[in-house]
Amino acid sequence: MSTVLVPTLTETGLQALFNATQDGLDAKITQVGLGEGAYAPDQTRTALESEVHRLPIASGKRAGTHQLHLNVIDDTDHAFWVREVGFYLEDGSLLAVYSASEGALAYKSPTIDLLLAFDLSLNGTPADSITVVDTGADLNILFAPELARLATASINTMRRYLVHRLA
Repeated sequence: MSTVLVPTLTETGLQALFNATQDGLDAKITQVGLGEGAYAPDQTRTALESEVHRLPIASGKRAGTHQLHLNVIDDTDHAFWVREVGFYLEDGSLLAVYSASEGALAYKSPTIDLLLAFDLSLNGTPADSITVVDTGADLNILFAPELARLATASINTMRRYLVHRLA
């Protein structure tokens, strides 16, 4: 799933961003929080309303002067509707929050890993002032088990056909 999010920047996050830029540094997004809360977020928010858990960023890159592309993988056994997302800085400050007041962004099944890709638009921040700290995960390897299962099923189907045909 890939969605362009225009989140609400928080006062706490903007202050942390200001502090970092005053020191000549970039603020670093390190985690994404997922939760079940559905509301219209405001700038005074310091946490998600109903956070289920936080995830490290699997991979991320700058997609423009005010846009970041982030990927997170939820491989837990939690089951919930993702209706709120928080973007956390290295110091734990909530930089920005997005909530789907109606509907949901995704459903996390306890038996299936959820891969979320976000194009995060941060137009209310100085250009190139935020960087992404990721785990460096190679997301291409996530598809290997599924491809192996498909190949096995295909080979078994062909084998059954040949056994039936030759009998």
